[in-house]
Amino acid sequence: MKLTCSRFATSTIVGLIMTATSSLGAELTIPVFPFPGLGAFLPPVIDAKGFGEANDLDITWKTEPERVYRTNFAAGTNKVGGSATLLADVAKLNELGVETVFLFNIFDFWGTVVVSADSGISRLQDLQGNKLAASLPTTNYALFRYAAKMDGLDLSKVAIQASPVLGLIPIILAGRVDGVQVWEPAHSQLVHGNDNFRALDVVGVIARHTGQSKIPYVGIAAHKSWVEENEDLIPKLFATYAAAATFINDNPEEAAEIISEAAGGRLTRDVLAGLIRSGRMGMDVYWVSDALAAAKATFEAAMSIEYLNQMPPDSIVYGGE
Repeated sequence: MKLTCSRFATSTIVGLIMTATSSLGAELTIPVFPFPGLGAFLPPVIDAKGFGEANDLDITWKTEPERVYRTNFAAGTNKVGGSATLLADVAKLNELGVETVFLFNIFDFWGTVVVSADSGISRLQDLQGNKLAASLPTTNYALFRYAAKMDGLDLSKVAIQASPVLGLIPIILAGRVDGVQVWEPAHSQLVHGNDNFRALDVVGVIARHTGQSKIPYVGIAAHKSWVEENEDLIPKLFATYAAAATFINDNPEEAAEIISEAAGGRLTRDVLAGLIRSGRMGMDVYWVSDALAAAKATFEAAMSIEYLNQMPPDSIVYGGE
């Protein structure tokens, strides 16, 4: 696995830049967040199993902190983003006049609220009057806000404590809050082999109110100008990710070992294997143009909480014209 930084850390693919052609195929540099971001799960598997080379791509991964990635993608310094969330990096940027396109999905939304098993809290409504820690700027929290609204929870009556993502687990373990709004792999790190916590249903609430089983969330996005110049690379990149996702789902133990090593042991093989088998990662590589109804339902959810101001055009999804 080729890295241009000291360690392949965690998260999602951020910018993808075509640089040249090697004997292995088109050379691409893809900045990524550090672990534990979900987008960091597939790159080590892609390298270990040669899925990039099999699709005529020679990929080099480069870690970038989230703030650097967001800035670089919005400014066009990075023309392609792989931790690209459908809402923040495509729908919201287009509202701001930055023409980006969501190429394909990698992970559907999955989020929850973890509470103590003996708290008496069994649904989102029960959080009223309690303390909740959350990473407020994230799109995962935005979709949680939609679920809370649909379930009748008034968040103004919840004591919200803002926290960085990596601070959420320590906060609830220290007993400083009644619940934490998290996603994977933080949820699995909390509940694996531990009966002291329970997870509240968020995904089911969203599905019931949108009528959609899919919630497109994290994938690959690119600036419109890059898409127009590199149409031939897009199906190759899709095939690369699809192959990695299939391998991970079919071989959870081996995949967990590869990912755990890439994460520097911060995510144990047992936790990762259990997470893969559970399906909670939401890993599902598909063309969102084949699931436009789900994308539109996600946009409508974001509009209902004023995350978006208007319904984006179909053209922000690759193949959605």
